[in-house]
Amino acid sequence: MENLSKLHNKETLQFGLISALVSILIFVVIYILGAEYFMSPMVWVSSYALPIVFAVWGCIAAKRKSEGFLAYREALKVTFGVFVITGFLSTVFSYFIFNILDLTFAESVKQMSIEKTMEFMQKFKVPDSEVDKAIDGIIKQDMFSAGSLLKSYAYACILYFIEALIIAAIIKKKKPEVPF
Repeated sequence: MENLSKLHNKETLQFGLISALVSILIFVVIYILGAEYFMSPMVWVSSYALPIVFAVWGCIAAKRKSEGFLAYREALKVTFGVFVITGFLSTVFSYFIFNILDLTFAESVKQMSIEKTMEFMQKFKVPDSEVDKAIDGIIKQDMFSAGSLLKSYAYACILYFIEALIIAAIIKKKKPEVPF
């Protein structure tokens, strides 16, 4: 019998890399379309929904490999692994785009972020002093530095883990114990 820690590494790696590749391809399309598309709510929804699809798909593949059974622990490892791989490679690619390939794109996205923040805060009648503080914070922040991107990735990993707990609970199927 295979070592439990290595049982579903193939599915984790395979679906994590596929998910990352799809995420990066979507990022490239959005990059080509421009900063205004980057700030679209649909982009943010798809950036969280796609890894979920691939994590579920990876778990189902692991379950099939295990004759239709998958322990909660193994389902959690596959799911979280897919999320972590996807998030890490997407973060590295984002760093490359924003800090090496096209610095003007980073500035355009930052400007769009300022405009969207102002619109949102004015829509909810936030006092001008608070709007000014928020905008100053965005202006001073280096949104796409390695530190900022890694911090965002770390926060995303917390969300990924919660999602992985839920997905693993849904997909798991314990192998029945056969009495001797």
